[in-house]
Amino acid sequence: MLKWLRRKKEACQAGALPEIDQISDFQELRHDDLMVLFKHSSACPVSWAAHSQINRFRLKHPEVPIYMLNVIRHRPVSQEVAKLTGIRHESPQILIFRGGEVTFHASHGEITEERLTQVLAEAPVPEPVDASVPR
Repeated sequence: MLKWLRRKKEACQAGALPEIDQISDFQELRHDDLMVLFKHSSACPVSWAAHSQINRFRLKHPEVPIYMLNVIRHRPVSQEVAKLTGIRHESPQILIFRGGEVTFHASHGEITEERLTQVLAEAPVPEPVDASVPR
């Protein structure tokens, strides 16, 4: 009966997701080797369920850079993301960027820890480049 409470406590251990609140931050981050954007509506129970799935994923994969965009507080940024990517806004929604291009997106019940693990395993997270080591 209290299985959901245990899962909630597990998800909370991942800590707060870093938030994107300006389009300039999004523009810069999306060109990284890997960036995951979670569009979250704090007024939606489905979005909170997706938030929990993402946090459970983060506990097992802290190396994956995941950022949250609160679509209620930062609606203009969310609208601009949809315009720049050509992907219709939904919430909750996850967009995976590699080098500036969306390589995967999903919404609502498609956002699960298992699905994120599967999608990112198909194209693993790049190793950070150590600039102090000559090539």
